[in-house]
Amino acid sequence: MSRTFVLAMLLAMLLAPVLAFAQATAATPRSDGAAIVMTGSAEIEVPNDEAVASFYLEVQDGDLAKAQSLLNQRVAEGVAQLKRSDPKGQVETAGYGSYPVYSREGRQVIAWRVRQAVTLRTSDLAGLPRTVAAAQRMLALGGVDFRLSRPARERVEAELIQAAVANLNARLAAAARALGVAPERLRTEELNFAVATARPPMQVRAMEMRASAAEPVAEPQLDAGRSLQLMTVTGRARLLSP
Repeated sequence: MSRTFVLAMLLAMLLAPVLAFAQATAATPRSDGAAIVMTGSAEIEVPNDEAVASFYLEVQDGDLAKAQSLLNQRVAEGVAQLKRSDPKGQVETAGYGSYPVYSREGRQVIAWRVRQAVTLRTSDLAGLPRTVAAAQRMLALGGVDFRLSRPARERVEAELIQAAVANLNARLAAAARALGVAPERLRTEELNFAVATARPPMQVRAMEMRASAAEPVAEPQLDAGRSLQLMTVTGRARLLSP
C-alpha cells in the first residue's frame, strides 16, 4: 500500500465529521434573523356567579362595656340570621374596634363608639335579596360586590389562552408577510401571559343604622351582571434565515 493512499485515507477520516456537521448546519435554518415582539389578546364576557355582601354595625354609648355588649349581641343575631337565610354561604366577622368620642374641646371622653364588620360570600344569587333584607334588620349593609368564582375563572382562562395564542399567531404571521418573509420561517422564543377582569363596580350603599331593633326592610333590587375577562399574551418570535 503506497504512502499516498494511506495519507488520503487518514485525511478522509479526519474530514468526515467536519463535512457531516457542515451538511447538518446547511440543512437547519439559521436563527440569526430579526426578532419580532407582538401582543395578542382575547376577551370573554361571563355572567357573575358569586356575590360578597358587606355588613357592619356601629354602636355608641357613654359606657364602653355596655356599648360592646350591645354590639356583640346584635352582631351575633345578624350572623345567625345570615346563616339561617343562606346555609351554604360563608359568613365571616372582622374589623372589631372601639373608639373614644371626645368633647368639643377634645379633653374629655364623653362616649365610646364600637364597630364590627360582617361579610357574606355566596353563590345563591337568586336568594341574595331575601338574605340581605333579613340581615338588615340587625346590621347595616355596606355594599354588595358581584364577581366570578374561582372555578368559573379557571374555566374561562382555558378558553382565553387558546383565543389569545391564536390571535398572537395571526398577528405574527401578518407581520412576517409585511416584511416579505413566509410565516413558516417564524420561530417563537418566548410567551408572557397576563389576565385581567374588567367589570363596572356594583355597589349597594346603606345608611348607618341605630343599635335598636329596626323595622322590616324591603328586599333590594340586585343584578349580578357580567364580568369581562381579558387576557393578553406577548410573544417574541425570530425570523429564521433561509
